[in-house]
Amino acid sequence: MTQPPSNDNSPWQSRPLGGPDEGVESAAQWSQPRPREASAFPTSPAPVGQPTSPTVPTAQPPTAQYGAYSGAPTAAYPPMTQNVTPAPKQGGKKAALAAGAVALALVSGGVGGVVGANVDRTDTPAAVGGDRHGDGQPQAQPPAPAGSVQEVAARVLPSVVSIAVRVGDQGGEGSGVVLDADGTILTNNHVIAGGGRAVGERRPAITVIFHDGSRATAQLRGADPISDIAVIQVKDHPGLKPINVGSSKNLAVGQDVIAIGSPLGLAGTVTTGIISALNRPVSTSRIGDNTSVIDAIQTDAAINPGNSGGALVNARGALIGINTAIATMGGQDSNGNQRATGSIGLGFAIPIDQAMRVADQLRRTGKAEHPSLGVSVGPASTTDPTQSGARVTKIVPNGAAAAAGIPDGAVIHRFGGRKITGADDLVAAVRSFAPGDVVDIEYAAGGKTTTAKVTLKTLSTN
Repeated sequence: MTQPPSNDNSPWQSRPLGGPDEGVESAAQWSQPRPREASAFPTSPAPVGQPTSPTVPTAQPPTAQYGAYSGAPTAAYPPMTQNVTPAPKQGGKKAALAAGAVALALVSGGVGGVVGANVDRTDTPAAVGGDRHGDGQPQAQPPAPAGSVQEVAARVLPSVVSIAVRVGDQGGEGSGVVLDADGTILTNNHVIAGGGRAVGERRPAITVIFHDGSRATAQLRGADPISDIAVIQVKDHPGLKPINVGSSKNLAVGQDVIAIGSPLGLAGTVTTGIISALNRPVSTSRIGDNTSVIDAIQTDAAINPGNSGGALVNARGALIGINTAIATMGGQDSNGNQRATGSIGLGFAIPIDQAMRVADQLRRTGKAEHPSLGVSVGPASTTDPTQSGARVTKIVPNGAAAAAGIPDGAVIHRFGGRKITGADDLVAAVRSFAPGDVVDIEYAAGGKTTTAKVTLKTLSTN
């Protein structure tokens, strides 16, 4: 999609909201900072524990509805109109986006994608300016003002790490954030997958590189492809500096943000920008019958392959998001996979409240639970692109929607106070809640509009 997911005017196929896949087609492609392989998702009806949404081919760097993961290769899914999400390498339609061919890619970096080794150097350093004393000695820089980018970066950099992963013959690079002094590190699932969509039977070999240059081997605590969150841990590593975890609850468009990670292997890279939009449904990958759709924070801070799993912090240095995907202007390679071209100012991060909810579950049990609405959905109309909403195409027996009396064919317009313009919006909205939450839902059926309360159930991943 040209813009992160806008579900209006997009040719989507029905998707399950109980949890099955959600796919959308569009010319825009998105990527996520991850290992350098991306692909598009095939669209198909999916059940909705959460509504399904359109997906877009992902490039190697970022993938998602906006791109592909940049830490590991991803499978291709069909792109969606207006809203694009990354998808595994399966066939799917592509819809034209008004803004042109934008590719969504994950932002993890592939092995061999490191740029540092190719930087030209000269034998004699050149002077680069700066005030000097009369004796020719450079003056010391004044202390950074509190709250400045320089001051925030100095505090946060020690809490952000680089991650190198090898799974079988696949490898990737990404970033992560230190959560506690015990060595718990939060990152993206697609980074830990080493280029794949899920860890599966093969256990990844994970190396963590800290800001001071020291290294340690990490063990996987838990990984969740649906939320694209993973937790790893290093043992007995001295001097760890946990990041200050903030909240994504009261964010505002226009708010200053700072992104920190290891794009293209360049550890400790700091970029700045603002929050460009909130609640962007971004589809990053397809896992079995389920599609990973995140309710993303959109930012214009530069994010590139290798940034996946890194920190998005506010002006106080508090962690508000996990950098995950970017939209890039890209085409396709000879294999039909999306090719990303780097940041174009459209980056996407998983809100930290959602990321921490999953991370806490992974730390406790190694698994994560997700909410389910118990429906499959599609576009509001297959003939009139001006109609918005998500049409229910299937009701899951004994599911949340069935219990609330929502009929087959109903068009959902609002969920949890949010306007629903298409399938991706509904999927992202549902996944922003937790199983057991009671949510207001507004839908049209039989010529009238009804408001009801629905109690979300737990998504079955069998």
